[in-house]
Amino acid sequence: MAMNAASAVLRSRILAASALATCATVAGCYSTSGGYLPHTDGGFTYESTQMRPTTISVLNICERTEAHPDGTPFFIMEIPPGKQLTFNFDEEGGDDPVNRPARMMYSLWKIGTQTGSLDNILSCPGKACRKIVVDYRPAPEQARPDESYRLQVDADAPGPVAQPRAPRNDRHNPDT
Repeated sequence: MAMNAASAVLRSRILAASALATCATVAGCYSTSGGYLPHTDGGFTYESTQMRPTTISVLNICERTEAHPDGTPFFIMEIPPGKQLTFNFDEEGGDDPVNRPARMMYSLWKIGTQTGSLDNILSCPGKACRKIVVDYRPAPEQARPDESYRLQVDADAPGPVAQPRAPRNDRHNPDT
């Protein structure tokens, strides 16, 4: 009997250690479906399509003005068609412990993206003062072309990281 109890304790410790290792491995990654440990206080994902172009606003309802009777907007994003906005709130880490004690982490991804890193951070009010508003723009709205191919490289780059640029007419065209 004592041997079975010791074996059960050992198994539970191994299970706890593997769960901790799994959490540590995926801590820097976000899953829109909740991942390994889904919970009701998780993140949000909103998609925008050509027939339903979406705008997301997050309001501070504790700060109302005559111009903004429903609350002052602190985040507004017109999601381009074919993209999804994914965001999550962390109730600690804001830049002002009274007015903005929380952080909002967000990223704009291609529709259907299930996991990734929420790279953008914005200080925001606590959860008692936040309201998410979803609006739909007039449809249809054409998807914007992906301009990631227009990155400066080699001698044209202003620094070690490539920057987006508009095409220039005075460049030598190697195809001619």
